[in-house]
Amino acid sequence: MRELAKKRLSANFKQSTKYLALVFNDFFVLALIFIFGAVMFWYAKIMKVLPAGKWYYPLILAGILWIASLPGKLVTLFQEADRQFLFTQDDAVKDYLDEMRGYSRLLPAILIGITAAILYPFASLKVGLNGSNYLFLVLALYWGKMAEQQVVSQEFTFDHRVKKASWLARGLNLAMLLAALYLIPQITGIVILIPVAASFFLKKRGEKRQGQVFDWQYAIDYETERKDLVYTAFSLFTDVREKRVNIRRRKYLDFLLPSLKKETANSFLFRRSLLRNPEYLNLLARMTAFIVLISLMIADWTWTVPIAFLILYLTVWQLLPLAKNYDRNIMYRVYPIDQAKKGQDLSRVLSWALFLQAIVVAAVWLIALPKEKILSVGLLLLWTLLLAKVYLPYKTKEVEKRARYGKKSGRRK
Repeated sequence: MRELAKKRLSANFKQSTKYLALVFNDFFVLALIFIFGAVMFWYAKIMKVLPAGKWYYPLILAGILWIASLPGKLVTLFQEADRQFLFTQDDAVKDYLDEMRGYSRLLPAILIGITAAILYPFASLKVGLNGSNYLFLVLALYWGKMAEQQVVSQEFTFDHRVKKASWLARGLNLAMLLAALYLIPQITGIVILIPVAASFFLKKRGEKRQGQVFDWQYAIDYETERKDLVYTAFSLFTDVREKRVNIRRRKYLDFLLPSLKKETANSFLFRRSLLRNPEYLNLLARMTAFIVLISLMIADWTWTVPIAFLILYLTVWQLLPLAKNYDRNIMYRVYPIDQAKKGQDLSRVLSWALFLQAIVVAAVWLIALPKEKILSVGLLLLWTLLLAKVYLPYKTKEVEKRARYGKKSGRRK
């Protein structure tokens, strides 16, 4: 089982390296450098004016460190075929998971280490921790994360308690941080004994529970969910062949849908596909977040407005393939849907999405831009109106032409 784990870890590392090379391309790395520089510049400025010793500083420090420890779920790399071919290996699965835990510790170590290094000036100058106490606090958090992964690896039984055990361990890690910072701030180093004792207890607990039946399907479902999260993160930057498209209803977005009386068949399909297909919804959310981030970083309307214009145009341009979303669906061809107005319906739905995006950006500008807020928002809405009333009708006429000509060619056949 250890050899199988090493082979799967090697294959997973090659796959992750391939996608990471696509994600961290030259442009994205350059953008990260500028963003990191802007954040550090803001951090240095605010450190000069923050008063020291406020009662809520330990709460902020513990919260940020704890959030940095949340990513990094236990990697198992179980596959669907394991249910048939490994179901007799319940006793040996512990060796397999030991190898996986070693690999799973890398991401939390990187995230916690980087976050702790950035927060060290705040912890030492404003919270009042010395270097050794802060180091012990960070090590205790990392050890607590390892204890979380250890307890998760022991819960793949028919009790189905992985999520409960995981969040219980995370809650205890947060409580440990708060107790170390508020109750025993002068001897914070002693807090590392808590996760060490927990790891020892979990090891003994695992030896006692070794005879329990391993639920292979539950473990496979856990890994499938974890992989989907990873592929979703990669898909924000590049196409991921392995990612499953999970189209589902999102009830929290239902308030954006008009009544059925106001919908045509095509607008009904397009609008729900936009809100329920993660490819289109993630694109819309990603481009909106990008405008907001750029606006907060630059904070100068002479640069923010042209960049926002470009991103709004690129958003519409990338959403135009929504027109072909149902072309290969046989039921879409069978039902008596009026194809002549397909382009108009698509234009109406994309205009609606464009105005939603513009409203969010305008709200951020009214709050964040230091000057020329009204002028910037007015120009943004004018550009949105031009895209919705001029550009979109022109582009969607091609959709109507394709639908009309495709229908005629079908008759000739």
